[in-house]
Amino acid sequence: MRCPYCGQVNTDATRYCLRCGRAIGTVQQPPLSTLSMRPQIAPAVPPPPTGSRPGGRGQPARLPGPGIVEATAQPVATAPPGEPVAAPGPPAGFPPKTLTQLQELATAALAYTVGSSKREAGNKKVVDIIYPSCPAWQQVATLYKALSEHDEEPYDSVVIRGFREESDLSLAFNNGRLTFDRRARLGGQLIRRYLIETHRGFEVDSLRIVLTEEWPAEQRRT
Repeated sequence: MRCPYCGQVNTDATRYCLRCGRAIGTVQQPPLSTLSMRPQIAPAVPPPPTGSRPGGRGQPARLPGPGIVEATAQPVATAPPGEPVAAPGPPAGFPPKTLTQLQELATAALAYTVGSSKREAGNKKVVDIIYPSCPAWQQVATLYKALSEHDEEPYDSVVIRGFREESDLSLAFNNGRLTFDRRARLGGQLIRRYLIETHRGFEVDSLRIVLTEEWPAEQRRT
């Protein structure tokens, strides 16, 4: 007798298969060759409807669930590796041609620290300020802001010297200079003069700006 489970040939009197141990003498089993060996077929799954892919066309709006925030990443403008980020361009009205334009420009001044402040011969006050390297228009804005915060009426002249960070203050300025003469004379006229130089004052891209304003009649010296 052949075992219908494993195919082992046993004697006719054998009730249990000598190989697999299953009962074969009491139940009439169909021969192994006639067993149906049909493969198991998974039920067909219908394809998703058109537009069901996330982000595909035709997909209905879906609200995020509780505690879920959905956002779309926005591109961030960055400079290529190894290249500095471009500095902002100068505002309209630069270089300033009037004192009013110069005052408006000062609203974009950079933060600075005072390195030294001293009085020199000729009734002159010299203030050294330190701030980051920047374009010419920001130098002008920062120098004028420093002048407005450190000007004192008793001095005939106030000089604001700009230095880049980690600079030696004993050397010449390297981040612009503003010289304010409170009582300059232009012919027979008494004026206030603002002389502004950017960078080191002598470089190719340095700017030199001269602005003047007439003294009020009631404040002129006799």
